[in-house]
Amino acid sequence: MKYLLRTKAALSRLNFALGNKPQVVYYPHRTISKSIPQPYKAVVLFSCDFELTWAWRFAQFLHCNIKEAEAIAKRERENVDWILLLCEKFNVPMTWATVGHLFLESCSRKDGRVHTDLISPKHFKNQYWKFLSGEWFDQDPCCNWQDATAWYAPDLVEKIIRSSVKHEIACHTFSHIDCREKVCSAEMLRKEVKKCKESAHSFGVELKSFVFPGNFIGHRSVLKEEGITSYRIDKDVLAFPRRDSYGLWQCPTTAEIGLSCHGWKADYYIKKYTTIVERAIKHRRLCHFWFHPSSDGLFLKEVLSGLFSFISMNRKELYVTTMSDYIKFIETKITG
Repeated sequence: MKYLLRTKAALSRLNFALGNKPQVVYYPHRTISKSIPQPYKAVVLFSCDFELTWAWRFAQFLHCNIKEAEAIAKRERENVDWILLLCEKFNVPMTWATVGHLFLESCSRKDGRVHTDLISPKHFKNQYWKFLSGEWFDQDPCCNWQDATAWYAPDLVEKIIRSSVKHEIACHTFSHIDCREKVCSAEMLRKEVKKCKESAHSFGVELKSFVFPGNFIGHRSVLKEEGITSYRIDKDVLAFPRRDSYGLWQCPTTAEIGLSCHGWKADYYIKKYTTIVERAIKHRRLCHFWFHPSSDGLFLKEVLSGLFSFISMNRKELYVTTMSDYIKFIETKITG
C-alpha cells in the first residue's frame, strides 16, 4: 500500500511538472474576454469547507471516533482565527462553505428527538463516511454553543461577517449530508437547504453558492428552486464556470491545498500553487483553490502565507474574488 501511494504521488508530481495537471481547458478568445474583468489577466478564487465536527463524526479514517472528530474541530477553530487575519493582511476574500448547524447558538431535544423539521438519512457507506447504526443526529450535544464549540460556531460566523475583507458565506448543507440520489431524497436536501437559509438569515446572510459535502453531487433542481446560483465541482482544471442543464453555474476547482504526500515540504507546495497561478495568468483562466481549515495548522499557515504573498505581488494581474461575486460578474457580461 505504501509503495502504491508513493508511486501515485510521484506520478502526480511528474504530471504537474510536465504541465498536464491541472488541465488547461480551451476557450475561444471571446469567451476569455467575457470571463476576466479588465485589466486583469486571471481570476483567483479560494473556497474552504467550514464544518467542525459535522464533517468527521462518521469518518472512516477515524473509525467514527467522536472524540477524534471533536479534536479536529478544535484545531479548525484555532485555524479560522489566523486564516481571517491572514486574509485581512493580504486582502484575500474567500468563500466559506458553512455547515448550517454552525449558525446556531443552541438547539434542544423534544421527546428524545432533535431537528424534527429535517429528514434523517437511512444508513449508508461511501468512500469517506460510514453511517451504519443509530440516528443521524444522535451525537448532537443539544445545548448552547459555549458548552459545545466543536458543534456550533455563531461566534466564528460573526467574525467572518465582520472581517474587513468581503468574504462570502456559502451553503454546505445543514448537517453535512451525502446529497447523492441513492442516499438523499430531494425533500431531504430541500429541508436541509431551507434550514440553512433560515439560520443564515439571522445573520443577514443570503446564501447563493453551494458546496456538496464530499463533492457528492445530487438533486441540483432543488438548489435551483431554493435560489442557489452556483455550486463547486471538483475538476482540477484551469477553466471557467459553465451553466448546467438546470441553469446553475458549475464552478470548477483547480487544486486542493493540503498535504498529498507527507514527504513533501511546504516549500514544494508553495512553489506548486504559485506556479499554478502563473499558468492561470499565462493562459488567462480561472484558478480556484479549495481547502479544509481543519488541516494541519503549521502546514496551512506556511503555505497560505507564501501563496497569499505571491498573489499580493501580482495583484495588478489577478482579480481575487468570491464564488458569488464572480458569478455576478459573468452574468453581467452575458446579459450586458
